[in-house]
Amino acid sequence: MTMQKKEAILIISAGIMQIPAIKTAKSLGLYVVATDRNPQAEGFAFCDEAVVIDSKDIAGHVKFAQDNQQRLNLKAVFAGSDIAVTVAAVTNALGLPGIPMDVAQRSNNKVLMKQRWIEDGIPTPYGAEVSSEEEALKILEKIGFPAIVKAVDNAASRGSMKIDSVSQLALALHNAKQASKTGTAIIEQYVIGTEQSVETIIWNNKHYHVGMADREFGFHPYHIETAHVDPSVLDETRQQQIYDVVDAAARSLGITFGPAKADMILTAQGPMILEMTARLSGGFHSQYTTPLSSGKNPIKAVMELALNRPLDEKLLQDSVHKTAVCSGLFPPKGKIKAIHGLEKARSIPGVAEIILTRKAGDYITDFIDNGCRFCWVITVAANVEEAKAIVAEVANTIHFDIAQDT
Repeated sequence: MTMQKKEAILIISAGIMQIPAIKTAKSLGLYVVATDRNPQAEGFAFCDEAVVIDSKDIAGHVKFAQDNQQRLNLKAVFAGSDIAVTVAAVTNALGLPGIPMDVAQRSNNKVLMKQRWIEDGIPTPYGAEVSSEEEALKILEKIGFPAIVKAVDNAASRGSMKIDSVSQLALALHNAKQASKTGTAIIEQYVIGTEQSVETIIWNNKHYHVGMADREFGFHPYHIETAHVDPSVLDETRQQQIYDVVDAAARSLGITFGPAKADMILTAQGPMILEMTARLSGGFHSQYTTPLSSGKNPIKAVMELALNRPLDEKLLQDSVHKTAVCSGLFPPKGKIKAIHGLEKARSIPGVAEIILTRKAGDYITDFIDNGCRFCWVITVAANVEEAKAIVAEVANTIHFDIAQDT
């Protein structure tokens, strides 16, 4: 009598941000296969099988999955990072739960999503794709300054830059085109307001409002998230207005199953959507601050849907009522000689995690996108003020000894 083989899940991306997903999959009793282009990816230490494939290598993932589906008893695929298209390609090829390829492509391409939203009347800043300075100048005549130039199909604000004059256009276009597989850029009206990261999950035609975090930014003209506060401090009415736009935007893109994560901005004229992707949030939002502040478990909920199981609504209900803050630390650039006070900082009450991806001997570069961040402090307390005070205490406790560039 042969034993029933465990169900397997393929988690695409295995960096430090994906460790909570890998651990969640293990807790579900799954055989966990993780892929990443980095042979030393931190998540590989926690999975059952590690495979070195670039997360954006669609053909490579489809071939691996098809070649190994029976051996692994592969039943689900999970997006560990901004790779909804790779996930959709695998789920479509294997007949697993997921979204259609065209929907995944719209959710991963700022031009396609912008066109759809404009056509459908979804509140969003006007923007258009450009490949040259001449085309860019025509769009700028329409939208004026300030404007924001972005990569078409990248994440973590790579290639994003706010511009206030034509003199900045050439550099901004170069950066955005370099960060886009399309070799083009998108130029968008720059709107003013407070920004939110919004998490929803869609199942059986119902939109579940998982959570909303307030985002804080710095390092302009680059658009780097310096911190987020979870949950949002906005009142219930404004949150509902934001969720209404998020739900409409998801329907417009055709996302009818699984996660739909939105970047929103609340302007004086009302909420507008900036971007939406068919995955859970990064930035340690779904991974840490939502579970810490609310007790919800969006990662487990999405994994169970990927396994073709019904949604367990209890996973999306508040069981605690706290505030979590994820804040970056941003030392000056240069070579790290030593890091002092780390263990002392970790022992401070209210510190949930201090996540550090560089060590002595590594270099700190200019902070030009969210991918340049390397130190995150995650705290939890009764309210925003207390959680931020703990962050400040950590910042005063950790000392980076930097040999600064001269």
